[in-house]
Amino acid sequence: MAVYTREVAKVRLAKAEREKDAEFLVDWHMVALPIIQQRSTEDPLYIFRQWMSRMLILWPTPILISGDSNRETREPSPEMTDFGAWFSGLLAYSPAAYTTIDRYLRQVMPDLKDIKNPLIGTDARGLEVQFAANQETITLPFGDLSDGDKCFMISALVLAANSAHGPVFCFWDEPDNYLAISEVGHFVLSLRQAFHSGSQFIATSHNAETIRSFSGDNTFLLARKSHVEPTIVRRVDELQVSGDLVDALIRDDVESVV
Repeated sequence: MAVYTREVAKVRLAKAEREKDAEFLVDWHMVALPIIQQRSTEDPLYIFRQWMSRMLILWPTPILISGDSNRETREPSPEMTDFGAWFSGLLAYSPAAYTTIDRYLRQVMPDLKDIKNPLIGTDARGLEVQFAANQETITLPFGDLSDGDKCFMISALVLAANSAHGPVFCFWDEPDNYLAISEVGHFVLSLRQAFHSGSQFIATSHNAETIRSFSGDNTFLLARKSHVEPTIVRRVDELQVSGDLVDALIRDDVESVV
């Protein structure tokens, strides 16, 4: 059953079984969904809006992520330039989320000792990451971490957000960027395993290890013959592939859509 549909200015809202669907017009320049009042927390519209508000659309640019913040948020920008604000907002909402963050990061960074978010001004904070090994410690500003380390930090917050106020829908454009080949498999597998029970994780990738981490029934190939033609989407298990998918892609042996 469609809960909410819109065609240009015409909006249709599904009602209870014996009630007639509501139809009304809204200026097509306006987003209609936020102005509609839900009747209760059991209202399908309320559930749909809550789900949409928890969406994570990510294409991080690690070099631009400093870790500084002067506010709190639970809705990070796709570029993740407000990572510090997301860290602060997530822990303010659910302090227990730090346990999820710490547990994940210690698996991929065994020398991690602590993450601190001290005041660096009247209303500003700056993330610091402390590492310890061989009886020595070093504290680095978040901005000094490698691009790969920042991606692990982002992944930790994605997992914590899903645990704290999920289920979450997460779309991450090429999450394997900036990672060493040996790190990609564990990285993607951790994200896949965490997104169950109503959560959903979608990634785009050109990385062989990432492609091999998914099965044919949930992997799609996007292809186009030229820039003037539309991109066509096919599920991998519907394609004529001989042997390993990655090898076939390398040889350009995948029979795509005609």
